Amino acid sequence: MSAFSFSLTSFGENGWLATLSGGDMVARALAANAAADALRSASGVTDAVAGVESLVLRFRPEKMTPEDAKKKLEDALRQSTSKAPASAPAIDIPVCYGGEYGPDFEMLCQKLSLAPDQFIALHSSQVYRVLTVGFAPGFAYLGPLPSALQTGRLPTPRARVPSGSVGVAGAMTGVYALASPGGWPLIGRTPKKLFDAHDAGPFVFSPGAAVRFAPIDEDTFKAMEAGAT
Repeated sequence: MSAFSFSLTSFGENGWLATLSGGDMVARALAANAAADALRSASGVTDAVAGVESLVLRFRPEKMTPEDAKKKLEDALRQSTSKAPASAPAIDIPVCYGGEYGPDFEMLCQKLSLAPDQFIALHSSQVYRVLTVGFAPGFAYLGPLPSALQTGRLPTPRARVPSGSVGVAGAMTGVYALASPGGWPLIGRTPKKLFDAHDAGPFVFSPGAAVRFAPIDEDTFKAMEAGAT
């Protein structure tokens, strides 16, 4: 994994915020998530929440001092930098781009000066990594997104984004596992079932997982959706 640095600042009365910088975004995100996983089971820690390039640690003041909590956070981040992510087959996510499934697709093609086929080829031509999962249950932040596809968020978020929707924002592409509000421009949707309440691991995505998008047409989308694949 690429080298990176981090800085710590207090976060409320009983918390620390680590901000990661340098290296590449995949290394930063996976290190933050690995450190958070290690910290959650530590005595005195109430929560550890990882972002793409940040980590918040909250602790019980009656169980540990602020300095002890700070050292625990520093140690977890340093140890996480030496752990290479386990390799695993990529999760294939079929996507129907544009139309009703990707209401912002045509707009983005014009904005980025790309033909629809070029946009789809760029978006589906690489394997992404799940950088972190958050904001809404199961929402996966994936990266890095090719620079030619990078764009800003919508000026006004949607009140409801359908489950399975695929969006882009900044250097990332994201997938909405469940219906929720959202401000990412939407380029397509997958018929793949991303959440199963009866499964021990109910969401398809987890930090570090590899993901590959596969373009499909509308007929295939409807057939797969009917089969709940």
